[in-house]
Parts: sequence; C-alpha cells; structure tokens
Amino acid sequence: MKTTLYSLLAAAAALGFAQAQTAYTTPVGYETVAVASGFNYHGLRLHQAAVAAGTFETVGASSVTDTGADFSALSSNPTTTFVIEITDGAGVLTQVLGSAVSGSTINTTDNLSAAGVANGANYRIRPASTLSSVFGANNSAGLAAGFGGIGGDIIFIPDGAGGFDQYYYDDLEGSWADVNGAPVNGATIPLVYTDSLIISATGSLNLVVTGEVKTKNTLAATASGFNYLGSVYPVGATLASTFDSAIPDLDKGFGGIGGDIFFVPDGSGGFNQFYYDDLESSWADVNGAAIDGSTIQMKPGVIFSNDGAPMNLKLTPPASYLNL
Repeated sequence: MKTTLYSLLAAAAALGFAQAQTAYTTPVGYETVAVASGFNYHGLRLHQAAVAAGTFETVGASSVTDTGADFSALSSNPTTTFVIEITDGAGVLTQVLGSAVSGSTINTTDNLSAAGVANGANYRIRPASTLSSVFGANNSAGLAAGFGGIGGDIIFIPDGAGGFDQYYYDDLEGSWADVNGAPVNGATIPLVYTDSLIISATGSLNLVVTGEVKTKNTLAATASGFNYLGSVYPVGATLASTFDSAIPDLDKGFGGIGGDIFFVPDGSGGFNQFYYDDLESSWADVNGAAIDGSTIQMKPGVIFSNDGAPMNLKLTPPASYLNL
C-alpha cells in the first residue's frame, strides 16, 4: 500500500508546518493512500481537530476535572467517542463517550491516576475518526459495495479482544452495515488512531485522509500476541523515530530474530520484519542482520507481535515535530 502525503505537510519540510487559528490546533494536511486489491494495512495518521485543551486540576481513579472548562462540545454529542490525550510527555490516552461528561468533569473507564497522570496534567481532546469521517457517510471514498449482504470491500477494525469488527457499505440499504448485514450509522463507529484498519479490497482506489498531525508522544495498549497498530505520525516517521523510545520495554532477540517483532508492510502484499537485537545493540531484520532503523520508512499500519505480557508501547513523533 503506497501513501502520498501532501498539502501543508509537504510545505513543512522547508517552511515549517502551517498553523490554524485556534489555540489548540496543530498542523493540517492530507494523505493519499493507494489501496490495492487484497488486504491493506492502514492506520490514521491525520486526526480530527481538537475540541478542547487545558489542564486537569484534579485527576482521580475514575474521573478528571478541568475547573471551569466548557465541555459542551463533548456533552452535546453523547454517542461520539472522544480521545483524551495527556500531552505531558508520556503520551497516555483514554477514550470516553460524550455522555461521560458532567459539567467540567469527565468520567473515565481507565484509571489515569494509576497510569501516572497527576493533578495539573495538560490535555487535548479530539473526536475519534469514524467510518463516515474517513470513508464518507455515503461511501464517497468509492469502496466496492455489497447489496443486501456483506460483500465488496470490507473494513476490519480491531475489537480490543483479539478479533475484528467487520463493516462494508451496502447499496441496498444505502448505509454502512456490519458483518450480519445490519445497517449501522457510520458516524458512531469509531476509528481510534492507535489501531490499524485492514481493508480487504476487491479492486484498487485512492483513499484521501485529511486532518491534523499529532505532535506529541502516544502510548498504545498492546496485548500478548499480534496487535494491529496505526503508526500515528506521517511525514518523516521511521522505525527508529517511532519506536526507539520503546526499546527499553521490548523483549529482544540476541544474535537472531526473537522477542517482540514489528511487521511492516512491504508494498507487495507481504511484510518486512524487524526486532531489536541485544547482541548487535541495533535494530535488525528477519535474517538477524543489523540495520539502521532511521532508514526504514514507517507505514500507516503495522503489526506488533508482543512476545510477553500486555504492555503500553510508546510511539514518538519525529524530532522535527517537537517544536511545532
């Protein structure tokens, strides 16, 4: 799967990223993803605009509070999934529905306090992307549709339990539908950027994704076994820039492939495999040969084979993002 990134992002290399006018807006642009026939591993590297930012004066086991904050953009959309990003270094994330908001307090399922988030933490909140925002409420992306039952192009979304939810566009229903052929509202199906999507395509098309660039660290919760991850960061992202900070937490090989392995799509339907080798003190390929991780371009979606217990995998933006 080939990607092309352009617009304001392309100008960034020479001129610096363009900024929108609101105080908590980050650089914007668009990415064109060439989807080929077969299975395509895609992650969202451009994101919905933030709707709130500030400081949580109180961080508890099941709620966070920003005294005097206006969270009406959340509470007025009770069925929308929002991503809370803690922007103070570690990259802790949590997901909430708009219905979890009461005044200036947000009720959380995750215990952010136990995750190391302290009172006074800075945050940014953005809606999660959805089937409709990425592919169009009426399939403006042009996926091959089913007709009265699953068929055509199918989107596989990790379900958090080791499997996938499946969706397609149904021309008979004039709607997105699930694996059982039941119509669903695509605007309520969240696509969270730490997860990759698998697009099973019957033909080829160019998918254009627009949005903001995230410029801060990200923690992705990973289970034992295979995890389908979005690589989060677009321009300039490499194996080294994205995952060097995770090296201390990885299970490593020693003189040969082993431990935790990153499967990076090779553009021809297969994968290149990389791991960190303690003997080489270097990233290495499937043959155990040391490689320079900064030369391995990161693809939108990757597979992370976690050899050990569940862990939070740290992803970092390229160094050029840090002053944006």
